[in-house]
Amino acid sequence: MRKISITNIIYLTSTALLVLVGLQLYHAGQLYEQKSEEFNTHIDNVLSKVAIRHEKASDLQRYTSFFNKDFGGQYKKALKQEFQNLVPVRESVSITDTTIYEDGEARKYLHITGESYDSLTEVSAKHSVLARDISEIGTLIKTGQKKRKNEDSTDLAYQLDKRVLTSLFKKSKYINELMVNTFRSTNFLNPSQRINLAFLDSMIAKTFETESLKTTYNYSITDQNNKIIEFPSYTDKYKRTIDTSNTKQVRLFPGNIFDEPLLLHVSFPKRNTVLFREMWLTLTVSVLLVVLVVISFYVMFRTILSQRRLAEVKNDFISNMTHEFKTPISTISLACEAMNDQDMTSDDVKAVSPYISMIEEENKRLGLLVEQILKSAVIDKGELQLKQEQLELNEIVAQAVKKSKIRIPEGKGGIVLEQATGLLHFTGDPVHTTNVVSNLIDNAIKYSNEHIDIHVVTVKKSNGDFALKVQDKGIGIKNEHIDKIFDKLYRVPTGNIHNVKGFGLGLSYVKAIADIENWKIDVKSKYGEGSTFTLVIPKTKKDE
Repeated sequence: MRKISITNIIYLTSTALLVLVGLQLYHAGQLYEQKSEEFNTHIDNVLSKVAIRHEKASDLQRYTSFFNKDFGGQYKKALKQEFQNLVPVRESVSITDTTIYEDGEARKYLHITGESYDSLTEVSAKHSVLARDISEIGTLIKTGQKKRKNEDSTDLAYQLDKRVLTSLFKKSKYINELMVNTFRSTNFLNPSQRINLAFLDSMIAKTFETESLKTTYNYSITDQNNKIIEFPSYTDKYKRTIDTSNTKQVRLFPGNIFDEPLLLHVSFPKRNTVLFREMWLTLTVSVLLVVLVVISFYVMFRTILSQRRLAEVKNDFISNMTHEFKTPISTISLACEAMNDQDMTSDDVKAVSPYISMIEEENKRLGLLVEQILKSAVIDKGELQLKQEQLELNEIVAQAVKKSKIRIPEGKGGIVLEQATGLLHFTGDPVHTTNVVSNLIDNAIKYSNEHIDIHVVTVKKSNGDFALKVQDKGIGIKNEHIDKIFDKLYRVPTGNIHNVKGFGLGLSYVKAIADIENWKIDVKSKYGEGSTFTLVIPKTKKDE
């Protein structure tokens, strides 16, 4: 039932995690589509502005040239006419050319003079005004029709300039001539002559910068046959090998319906980079959310499995403890029954003595079992207090080996002790140090085969540290169990060997004492060949 429950939990949490990841991916896709649409709209608007500005600038260059060549005579006639309208003068109006330096720059002007006469008062007056030359009018148009310094709407010269320009553009004769000449000037030009590529390149770059479209781009221009136009020279951005099917396009000269249509194609190689740069915050939050959920699920699964393993260990511990306690209790019970049987005792003290010894041994065994459990509880609570005394390793090991040899039946093998020469003094707790050594040797006996072959060695290292090695040629430990043998209540599976007794507290006790004393415990084992436990006692200032 428990396995089914855990499996169901895994399925549910995995499904929830997959749904969450799917939702995050769906939202990321929706956000990408939204940003992509906004980017495309922005590009379309920017390219439309590029086309319109390019056309206006091209027309301005063409019209300015036309003004300078064709409107010179008509311009002076218009000046005389408008001057007479502004200031009543006689027919004697003269126009002379002059040059005036403004801010260190020479500018061309026309000096217009005329004389007026009032018949009632018989007063005559001369009028004089400076008007811009026609070439300066072109400069004025290029700069956006900005006023000169100290010039306002009440200035006679400003009014004259304005009225002359208005008069010129109202006259259909000149507009018709302008249209005809413009049409004639472009109708027979090939596409590469109609477009100044360097000027267009700078127009695109400037517009992209103004419209905050900061990304890498390439472009090309195609004719009505979708053929990329060849130019005498090229800019860095103009690519003749561009794939026009994957570009954004806009028509150049959109206001010109007479000439061959030319299309500007612009590609953005790092388009996705721009989109993800705008999405990075949302994507980061989504990734962090998924990672946190995954970590939470992982911790939850690990906790569930840990609790399950602890429950199994607890059950094994209770089973082992029941078995261990059951044996001495049964022995004591049998001994007591025998002592109560008058036929067996017959008031003979010698007949009772073996039963009394049996009860005493089994009672000691019960006491040791209870003591192991109590020690484990004390260590878990962190209430273990260790005494620090000067000890000698060879002496402690020799006593432990001597006691352990008694447990080995005669003819079943034995323990070989090899000790380092000299005295191995160190600081530690005498009781717990003795227990650590005894547990390591007892563990080697417990997991040996029928023939016991154990080597106990003390070593003095070159750096002053001491080491105790307990090597057996028993059943060994599989690799998957080595990392768990020091866990509390963990017992290595023994397969067909069923005579291994204990609670799984011995090695956990050894590891706990070693950690408190800052000692190192290491194990190397090969399954079927035996194990070697090494306890290293570092040299400290207290030991000197």
